[in-house]
Amino acid sequence: MPDDLDQLKKAREALMRERRNRAATIVSTSGSIGDAALDALIKVQEAIEVIDLAIEDLRYEEEDLHEDE
Repeated sequence: MPDDLDQLKKAREALMRERRNRAATIVSTSGSIGDAALDALIKVQEAIEVIDLAIEDLRYEEEDLHEDE
């Protein structure tokens, strides 16, 4: 499971970088922010939340394994 957790953490870090890039793009936009830019940012945020849930699930499973010992 440590490898799974490491992979999820790396995926989360990559998504956080992507979120910052998307936000920077929105900030640099003069005038109206397009729907596509907002949709892309929202999708990245949703992906981060999914990763967070997966990390939480792994930690919960790990706790269960230790309790059974």
